Amino acid sequence: MAAGVPGRTTAAHRKNRADLKALTAEHGLPCALCGQPIDTTLKHTDKWAFAYDHIKSVVAYPELADDPSNGQPSHKICNENKGEGDPKPGLGDPSEVW
Repeated sequence: MAAGVPGRTTAAHRKNRADLKALTAEHGLPCALCGQPIDTTLKHTDKWAFAYDHIKSVVAYPELADDPSNGQPSHKICNENKGEGDPKPGLGDPSEVW
């Protein structure tokens, strides 16, 4: 049996995903990409279901593929919209409070 693709199908990734999903459910962790709550009871096919997001791209950083510190909770749709690249920088904080 093949070992699987690091960060996607390996036993280490399945464990990391299960552990992070349990933490998300237990502590109500929000989606790291949009900040909204995640319903961990939704079927994996639902666009708002829990998804394991790699903070650093598996393509760019294959050595971090199965590193649990490189994972964060997200919605399936948010993770898909992010794609394989690293997250795009936001606008940041305004220079002054209005």
